[in-house]
This record gives sequence, C-alpha cells and structure tokens, in this order.
Amino acid sequence: MILTPSLIRPLFESHSTDISFDSVRWFLLVNVFGANKRHEQEHSRAHGDAHALLHQLSPGPSEMLRTTVRGIQEQGPHLVSFSDSIVDQNPWERAATPIIHHHTGRITGDASSVEVSFFALIRTFVGSLLVPSLVGREFLENYPEALEDIQDLDDGLKYLVLGLPRWLPIPSLSKAHIARRRLLDAMRSLHGALDQIAAGNEPNQPWRDLSDVGVILKGRHAIWNAYGTPRDIRASSDLSLLWGMCTKTTKLVFWILVRLYSTPGLIQKVRDETHPFAKASQPSQVFGISEPVRLEIDDHGLMQSCPLLKACLYECLRLHSEPISMRIVQKDISVLESPEDGRSIDRERRQTFVLEAGDFVASLPKTHQRDPRYYESPNSFQPGRFLRSSVQGQPTLVQGAVNPWGLGEFACPWHVLAEQEVLAFVAAIVVLWDFESMDFHGWIVPRQKNSAIVSLPLEDIRVEIRPRDLPIKR
Repeated sequence: MILTPSLIRPLFESHSTDISFDSVRWFLLVNVFGANKRHEQEHSRAHGDAHALLHQLSPGPSEMLRTTVRGIQEQGPHLVSFSDSIVDQNPWERAATPIIHHHTGRITGDASSVEVSFFALIRTFVGSLLVPSLVGREFLENYPEALEDIQDLDDGLKYLVLGLPRWLPIPSLSKAHIARRRLLDAMRSLHGALDQIAAGNEPNQPWRDLSDVGVILKGRHAIWNAYGTPRDIRASSDLSLLWGMCTKTTKLVFWILVRLYSTPGLIQKVRDETHPFAKASQPSQVFGISEPVRLEIDDHGLMQSCPLLKACLYECLRLHSEPISMRIVQKDISVLESPEDGRSIDRERRQTFVLEAGDFVASLPKTHQRDPRYYESPNSFQPGRFLRSSVQGQPTLVQGAVNPWGLGEFACPWHVLAEQEVLAFVAAIVVLWDFESMDFHGWIVPRQKNSAIVSLPLEDIRVEIRPRDLPIKR
C-alpha cells in the first residue's frame, strides 16, 4: 500500500508501462459487474479499442455534456412539483418521501415549501438526467427501476468485490445481486436492439427510438460487433460505465450542496460568482397564465470562471472521495520519495522503494487527503485552501496534490466531463432553490460511511425546499 504522494505520482505517471491494470479490471468486471469468466480472451481482444474510444471523445464539449445540461435546464425548475398527488410527482420526488407544507389555508391549493429526504432527492434527480446521456431516454422508460438498482449495486459493491455468494444473510448483498441481474438484463436488451438496428431492422420491443443513445455507447457497440464480443461481456463492461458515471456525480452534488448550505455565508458567495453563468428568470404572464421558469447554464463559464465553486468541489473530493487504485507490477522498478515527504516523517535521507515483478501495488489517496502534515485542520471544510491570488488579485484554483480522478494513463477518462456536470447541477440548483434543514439544531453535515469512489451519508437528512424569488423577464 502506497500512501506517500511523491511515490504515487511517478509510479502512476512515469512508470505507467511498468504496471498493469488488466488483471484487476477483469477481476472487478467478473466479481462486481457479472462478466462470464469463460470470456476473458474475447474481452481482452476488444477492450483496448473500446476503452480508447473513451479517451478520444472526452476532450472538449461532448454530446453527453450537452444532453445533461439540456436536461438540467428543462428539469431543474421541476426539482419539486408541490403536488400532493403521487401520480403527478416526478420520480425523484417520490423517492424522497415528500411532505407538502401549504399556506395558512388548504383551499387555494398553493404550496409554499416541500419537506424531503435530501440525499434521496438529489441522488435520484441527478441520476435521472445523467443516464439518458449514455443509454438514451428510453432506457429509464423501459426500466424505471434502473436507478434504484444502480443504487443497490453501489450499496453492496464491497461485498461483491469479495465474491460473497447471494445466500449469505446480508441484506445489501442480496439486493446488490438482484439489482445486478436486472441491470444486466436491461443492458443485454439494449444491445440486442442496437444489433437489430445495425442489421437494418426495427429494434425489438420494448425499444422504439434509439436515436438519442450516446455516441460513446454506439461507438463501443460497433467495436464489440467488429470483434464478435459476446453480449454478456458487452453488458457487463457498459454497465461498469453507467455505474461509475452515476455513482460519482450523484454523491458529489449532494455533498457540495450540504456544504454550501451548512457553511455560513458561502451559499451567497457561490451564487454571486455563478450568476453570469447560471441564470434563472420567470417569464411574465400571458393572459394570466404563468410560463415555466427559464434556466440558462453556461457550462464553459462555470468551469473556467468560477474558482470558488471549483474549490468547493475539490474540497469535497478531498473530504468525501474514497478512491483506491490497484495495479500489478510488470517488471522490477524503483521509486524515490521526495525530500519533503521524507522530512514529514522525520527521516533525514530520502528512501528508495523497490517493487518486483508480480507485486500488487495499491494507493489510497484518502489517507493523504486527511493527513494533518499536508492539510491544516484536515477534517474541516475549507475550500479556501485550494485558492490563491493571481497577479491581478483575482482568486485562482490550485489543485495541489489531490488526485481523486487518478493519474497518467490510468486517470478517469471522463474526469473533465464529471466536473462539468457536477458544477452545472450545483449552479442550477442553488440559483433556483432555497433549502433549510428540518433539524432542530440547523444544518448538520451527516456522518459518512465508506463507499465506492465517493462516500455515502450514514443517514439521510430532511430538508425543506422553497423556490427562490426570480426576476421577471418580459
């Protein structure tokens, strides 16, 4: 296990060809995502091209980002509907057990606020807008339980990694096995429909229009077809993409929102900073009929011109990310720690570590991210630690040694996309809505429990949501 930053960076960047992730990747694909062990060779032949596609399409504005931002602009004003009828509520509302708080009289039917379970609301809302960018809108229409299944898979992932059988009396393990089976059935069905279209036929039921399936999934499908990859391998590999995309972003958006509203004065600073890039307005009434709220998101401006918001993202990654990287050493190598790291543990001379071929190497950035030798008051939320003043006196972001997305060729190919999506979700929600904790003591950041990639709250929190007063646009 490597915990020292100066050893992690050269190992995962300079020695990237000397260590391999292939065996670890296949192990996870089998144990977690249900790949058939007999098809390792078929997966190995196609994986290189399928994975390279992720890197080719990740730079710059992407189709996935445009789809997600468009969904945020359409659905952000409908985070809650203020409807008592479960039929008229959005799926993310129903997941959050809403309680409508009316005005003094119920005769008018007007609602002033809604009480919800915050994590359930954010997790389901964000997931509902992310999933279509990869697999198209019909995926959730045909498999409405898919988001809950992704959540159950994530909750039981640590047991799946260990290869524990379904019959053990662990509720989250049993639910994870059931969820994985349903998700794989859905992915196999989607790939079957894409096969029909590729052959010039109409897709099988229940699929109708797959024109909005993401270009990345369509590209991978073409590669799988070219190599004759079995459908179960396609389903497992693409399920890993869907799970990774959802589990990172949904949890990060939640933690950032909790930190923004629980830190005095911070929410207003972020609103002031993001105002030019996240604009909401209420169109004037026409013939006494109210039009929907209009939301405009400039994802490029949020990414390039909002250092405080990005600092909040990186501070949440520091506090709440749970990454672990495992590799196998291919040939003998040596790595030398930096003088600073040597001094931090009271060694006068730098130490060289020799890794032999066949060794397993694991890095646990969380340990460094909570180490008081590197971060003052490491358990407190201080986004200012990632900000410095530029020559012009403007705040600029300094990432430092936090590398939650990985390093070198092992870095997450979608980390820029993930950051853009997180910033867009957060900016949209804070410009549209006010949140107030229902706890008697006010906002209390929930304790966290270990989970894959980003931690989970130990328990949900109840909050009250109100729409913000918006300018009238004539």
